[in-house]
Amino acid sequence: MWRWQPRKLWIIGCLCLLSWWSVGCPPVSSPTDGGEIVPDQKDASLRFRVMTMNVGTTVGLDHDKGEGTSAGDGYTSEHAKIADMYYGNGLSWPPAEKALTAFLAREKPDVVGFQEMFFDPECEGIPESARKGFVCEDYQAGRTQQMERLLGADYQVACAVGQPDNCVGIRRSFGRFVDCPQDKPCLDGVVGQGPADGCSRGARIGRIHVETVSGRSFVLVLVHGTSGFKEKDQLCRREQFKQIFEDQGDGKPAARGEMNLVMGDINTDPFILKDDEPSSAYWNEKVGEGKGFYYLSSSGETGPPTYSGPFRIDHVISDTLTGTCKVFGSSEGTEPVISSIYWDHKPIVCDVVWK
Repeated sequence: MWRWQPRKLWIIGCLCLLSWWSVGCPPVSSPTDGGEIVPDQKDASLRFRVMTMNVGTTVGLDHDKGEGTSAGDGYTSEHAKIADMYYGNGLSWPPAEKALTAFLAREKPDVVGFQEMFFDPECEGIPESARKGFVCEDYQAGRTQQMERLLGADYQVACAVGQPDNCVGIRRSFGRFVDCPQDKPCLDGVVGQGPADGCSRGARIGRIHVETVSGRSFVLVLVHGTSGFKEKDQLCRREQFKQIFEDQGDGKPAARGEMNLVMGDINTDPFILKDDEPSSAYWNEKVGEGKGFYYLSSSGETGPPTYSGPFRIDHVISDTLTGTCKVFGSSEGTEPVISSIYWDHKPIVCDVVWK
């Protein structure tokens, strides 16, 4: 596998001029910036890196034990109470935002999906007393959205209809989101609607069409299943999963592309809870060995957990891709994104191949 270097491009160009009459010159594909390269003509597969993470927090963790707390730079239970009351537990603590920005710059995913972000215009409804030490402390109307701050100018970003805290990004050198502007966030670009029974609103199951610089196209499905284990929550989650694989409300499944990449927080563990709740039972009818979709992320009870405790509720699945994944903070040889006890979810990063 060769790497993208000007000297090699010059050599290839010369060879093409010398031999065009006999063999022609194959097109040269561009690399991504994520450490993976679109292979040359001898290997027509497409290689890229994907990431998903629920970046929200919760009051249900022992935040006061976070490393650095004694020095005053850790996330505490007092922070957690404010985040729960005013920020919807979205990503609202600047040190966490800074740590995630650095993580993204290092890992360089080509396609990324987040759940439970903080939508900056909501700062306008938060009192001054709850802003100090949070992302609203220096808020000004019209400032760069959180997704853009995290990813930077190298990415195009889009968010889900009715769910502006669920967003996706794509590295411009890898591809683009079709039907979205290049110069500003595509706030309703991840399309979808709640299930027909009205159990949830907006595009908790959202799809967006991706076109790669290599000319291939696929559908990215971002998932943020309803949380909770009351009967109504389980049944609503099952209806949401049906939107992925059967009907998103327009007679077609959300996963309707030539290739489909589905990722996000499904809010149930399909392994531990496979016999105990209806949304997991339905999920297991569609995902797994011998099914239409299979796991790139944890595929069983022995895989690295993605959530507090032993649970695997965040997943990356596909009907076409192959590859390997790491759960940072769970997989061997990885570290958490931040040392403070802030997140209850862990990021999944996968290097994938589309043959």
